[in-house]
Amino acid sequence: MELRQLRYLDAVARRRSFTRAAQDLHIAQSALSQQVGRLERELGVELLRRTTRRVEVTEAGEIVLARTRRALTEVDAVRADVDALLGLVRGTLRLGGVPPIGRTHPAALIAEFTAAHPGVAVTVHEGVAFALLDQLRDGSLDLVIALVDPDSIDELDGVRLLDEELVVITALDHPLARTRRVRADRLADQPLVAYGAGSALREALLALAPDGRIIAETNDQVTVRELVARGLGVSLMPNSVVASHRDSLAIRPLSPRQVLPVSLVWRAAERATPAAQAFREHVLSTLAARR
Repeated sequence: MELRQLRYLDAVARRRSFTRAAQDLHIAQSALSQQVGRLERELGVELLRRTTRRVEVTEAGEIVLARTRRALTEVDAVRADVDALLGLVRGTLRLGGVPPIGRTHPAALIAEFTAAHPGVAVTVHEGVAFALLDQLRDGSLDLVIALVDPDSIDELDGVRLLDEELVVITALDHPLARTRRVRADRLADQPLVAYGAGSALREALLALAPDGRIIAETNDQVTVRELVARGLGVSLMPNSVVASHRDSLAIRPLSPRQVLPVSLVWRAAERATPAAQAFREHVLSTLAARR
């Protein structure tokens, strides 16, 4: 059993695809499949079940993956501890979620960080907030930027970067567009365009309209805006995301005002890697300088 085989197994299980996992690992798909097959033969069990559409993890695979991920976390921590001792900032940084942080775009933060720390390989993983937080808990990610309150989530710690105002977006000719502010109860009888399950924005929308009729679900901001602009429904968005789209959308504040915190989150009671610590300091110092 080789360490790389365990990494390969973990990558395929997460992506549910040999093709996408091979792309992530920058190796040939045939080599990836061969190494996973060798691991299965050595253990004498099927770990991954290949179907025509995707890859499923078997019961034995789930058992092996649970220990594999703990082992990989410990192995990665060895280099991180040595780097911390030597004062080096290098290695990898696995960052989850890139929502807007007020007027600061996360892409700019990441680009500035990599320019200052060329020894750190940054990978960005997008997804809904609560799925990313689960990946943070199991060690798959080092940090997550999400629209969540760090004080409200288990096993994790974080810092609240700012509060993002939520606004209602509608088509320009929608009846709600004629109001200066939208009362929360006006959303109850509106068709809704929502993010997928596990999204903080979806949770906020359904908290205001628990019996609302969802007519479309998507995790793509552009698609949400396009569906709303064409009159299919209404939605909530952070004001900073849609402020520049007033030519195609009616953007109205809520009454009472609604905000979601934007937070940088990490695993509690665990020493950060030098790369993760450096990124945390970079984010905080950059935002402080721009206020």
